[in-house]
Amino acid sequence: MYNAAEDINDNFIGKWHPKYDETEDDEPEYKRLVGKVRSEIESNGSLTKETFVDILNWKAARVKGRVDWQNVDRYLDATKRCREIEDMEKMRVLIDLQGIGVPVASTILHFIYPQSFPIIDQRTVDVLKHFGYIQHKSRDLKRYPAFKEAILLLKQRYPRWFLGEIDRAMFAYHKQNPDLFGKLTKAGKCCKNATNPSRNKLKGTVVLSH
Repeated sequence: MYNAAEDINDNFIGKWHPKYDETEDDEPEYKRLVGKVRSEIESNGSLTKETFVDILNWKAARVKGRVDWQNVDRYLDATKRCREIEDMEKMRVLIDLQGIGVPVASTILHFIYPQSFPIIDQRTVDVLKHFGYIQHKSRDLKRYPAFKEAILLLKQRYPRWFLGEIDRAMFAYHKQNPDLFGKLTKAGKCCKNATNPSRNKLKGTVVLSH
């Protein structure tokens, strides 16, 4: 019998990504946004304000209270500029904007580049750390390259799965195993009731040091 705790592999993704829909109902909106963003980028190279707001609502509606809406054009211009610069520079351009941290920036970039920019989230970070793909749980700019490389390594190893499906699998695994990871508060912090039996083995990805 397959033991899901062995690794994040083809069986793990196939088992857990359908379980995402047992607790979450945002997949239709996700698919709608992927298509809408693709259409807007192809037509004018940027996002509309409406789509920008929709992405924030999908990720974390509370972020809207931190955005400088009087200068919203700066945010939309930044999404256009991202298409002209290197990967990590894209992140820097976005997190320089008021109210946009790395998790939200990675979400914006994921909708623009759904097969090359994974969304960094507390749940996916915890799962990657648990299985030894990354060494740190921080979700800052310094740690994002190692997170991104770990996810793309999984995509390379198991090419039949999209990044979104890999993300769904890890999210569901985390949420449905509170004995391993605890429960997240609304602030995204983990309240553990059990010790996480993380294995300190690296899976062939590059890990950034302190």
